[in-house]
Amino acid sequence: MSRQTVLWSTAALVLVLGTGAVLWRTGVLTQAGGGVAVADTSVAGADQDQGKDKKDKKGEDKETPAVPVELARVDARGIAAYYRAASVLEADRLVELPARTVGRVRTLAVEEGDWVAKGDVLAELENDRERIQLRKAELTLADKERQLERSRQMLAEELISQQEHDDQESAWKLAEAERDLAAIALEETRIRAPFGGQVTERRIVEGQQVNVGDPALTLGDFTPLRVRVHLPEAVARKVEAGQRVLIAPETAGPDREAVVERVSPVVDPATSTVRLTLLVEEDQDLRVGGFCKVRITTDRRQDALAIPKLALVEEGALRSVFVAAADTVRKVEIRTGLYDESHVEVLEGVFAGDHVVTMGQGGLRTGTRIDVLNAEAAGYAKEPPQPQPAADPAAAAPQTLARSE
Repeated sequence: MSRQTVLWSTAALVLVLGTGAVLWRTGVLTQAGGGVAVADTSVAGADQDQGKDKKDKKGEDKETPAVPVELARVDARGIAAYYRAASVLEADRLVELPARTVGRVRTLAVEEGDWVAKGDVLAELENDRERIQLRKAELTLADKERQLERSRQMLAEELISQQEHDDQESAWKLAEAERDLAAIALEETRIRAPFGGQVTERRIVEGQQVNVGDPALTLGDFTPLRVRVHLPEAVARKVEAGQRVLIAPETAGPDREAVVERVSPVVDPATSTVRLTLLVEEDQDLRVGGFCKVRITTDRRQDALAIPKLALVEEGALRSVFVAAADTVRKVEIRTGLYDESHVEVLEGVFAGDHVVTMGQGGLRTGTRIDVLNAEAAGYAKEPPQPQPAADPAAAAPQTLARSE
């Protein structure tokens, strides 16, 4: 055998062995051994099981549980718009009573919290000198009065001239004026109540030396109380005198009613606001200076289509609601109008009789399945399923025949 023949035989053998190895690795050569075929079958079975598991998992994902929600019906109702402000309670009159002369406090008849009547003496300074001067003036006046009476009799009998009588009358008038001045000086040593009210502050004590103008006592008249608030001009135009408003004292229990007593005719140029003065009915629980919130009705509408505020979904300037339909929801943009404490007017987007989601909006989007928790209370009933048209017997017969064949 030649050398060339040996080389060609060796090459052919290597090619056959290489091809067999490739076929064995790829599983095509199944006749090489039963064990390999069995292993391939096991792998194929595992792949089928995994595909089945994946299919089952996909099937479970399609059955997303319904989101529990609560609904409210869209109905017509009265709705009012409010403007809120804050202020403090003020007394009808709250004045400081100063000392009107120099002196030492002799007596103090009241204490903080005491109620007094108009004209009551609240405090008195030492006034012995003023009393004596008043007594002297009264005696002088009495003497001048006697002389005037005698002068009148003598003038009637023509014993004196008219000029002498006029001089006596002038002296009497001068003595009367001196008596009045002495009485005023004595009165200035007393601090009286200019009106009935309650003493809110005492700044003097017995024995204290005071000067003219020193504050001694503060007196307040709390019937009625007033509240002054400042509103923007556009809002103030919607308020009129006599209108009733609500005030909410910070620490005095429930809300109270007040009345708009007057609306200022001018606008404050510094703040561009208008001052409203509210009159508060007598209430022993309210204290002057107490903080309160004021709610003023600025607009009112009857039979407005309204939804609860809880139903609103606000995203920037966009407002929307979720409207229930059968067992799903759809997101609807709306345009709103007036607001009150609990409801908002809807101008566009929903209709009377619709049901909107008021609780549970967080996990919703259009098409989400819902489970209504308060269906009976909200008067909500799922729409019945649409009936399917009956199959045509004539059309069904050929199909049955074809299957049997």
